[in-house]
Amino acid sequence: MPETTQSKGSNATNFGIVAWVTYGTLGGYSHWTWGALGALVIALAIVAHEYSRDAVKLLDCVTAGYFAIVLVTTIAFGPWLFKTCNIFLSWAAFASVTWIALFRGFPFTIQFAREKAPAQIWDHPLFLRLNVILTVVFGVMFSVNSALGAAALMTGHLLSLGLALPLSLLVAAIAFSNVYPKRYFERVAPQWAAAAQAAGHG
Repeated sequence: MPETTQSKGSNATNFGIVAWVTYGTLGGYSHWTWGALGALVIALAIVAHEYSRDAVKLLDCVTAGYFAIVLVTTIAFGPWLFKTCNIFLSWAAFASVTWIALFRGFPFTIQFAREKAPAQIWDHPLFLRLNVILTVVFGVMFSVNSALGAAALMTGHLLSLGLALPLSLLVAAIAFSNVYPKRYFERVAPQWAAAAQAAGHG
């Protein structure tokens, strides 16, 4: 990939949760079509902002694509499918795209990492290996959460298995992605860790 792919960066991804909250909130009042439309508009706005910053993220594209499918399906067949199975289908969508992208040689976390790392290490094997590790962690989390969603649907434990535990695992994966890179570089490339620490104090 060209070194300028993520040169400007964007924090718009941090607002991706708003799309999901919008869908869940409006759906809770039985406004499923409006919820899907609102979520899609928000997701597309995020992707458009990222595009303007040359920083489009795969996960935000997945969110936009997911809600586009939700909207079309809801209009055509009613809300029953995603109303019932969203806690499984949403995680399954992210899991599928994460693993497919990884197997095709694209660990999606590299899109975030390149916004923080100097361009000269973007194609270094250690940097690529770190992002493979991080992407695998997220892939496992998405897969486990999709399984928990399926279990929640089968057992009726929607709050614990379908919401609380998956969100806890998501937070844990995000925390890991924030902590592990420093330890990784301290172990395998201490000169990079020292340079990053010096830059942070500069």
